[in-house]
Amino acid sequence: MDDRARLRARCRLLIAASWLPVLMAGCGLPGQPGAALRPVAPERGSGLGGHSTGSHPLPADEFMHSVAARDGALGWRQLCPQLQRMVTQETMRTQADGQRTAEAGRVARIRVDFVGSRTLRPAGQIRFYMLTADMADGSAASRVYIVRTRATGCVDGVQVDDLQ
Repeated sequence: MDDRARLRARCRLLIAASWLPVLMAGCGLPGQPGAALRPVAPERGSGLGGHSTGSHPLPADEFMHSVAARDGALGWRQLCPQLQRMVTQETMRTQADGQRTAEAGRVARIRVDFVGSRTLRPAGQIRFYMLTADMADGSAASRVYIVRTRATGCVDGVQVDDLQ
């Protein structure tokens, strides 16, 4: 089995196990198998700041920061308790560490932009983000994240779509 086929099989398994993008991060960006993102902090103007109602960032924003930074522990802390019972913190840390190693030297810069949000009835919200990776070879790849939260703010689900 070639590397691309192994990557696809791994992606299918991870997607079946959960919709969590930190786990799905190993699927890589379009056209760049195994090379998704490099751990960096969101830039000023990345769209992740200033959208919370208080002085603390929203859990969905923190979750997206964890995806960009490859910080599995931070991402896990943003999950709703029922998801935390399904996916251990150690699993998310291990996946993030493996992804960080696999993408070393392949990504020059990453941006996470908050696109918008919609309230869900009776409670909760969906938040839309665009993650863009500027690759070291001069190309770029983008991925859309739809993060669903509960009324408490915790992350209840995530949907990911690669842009071609």
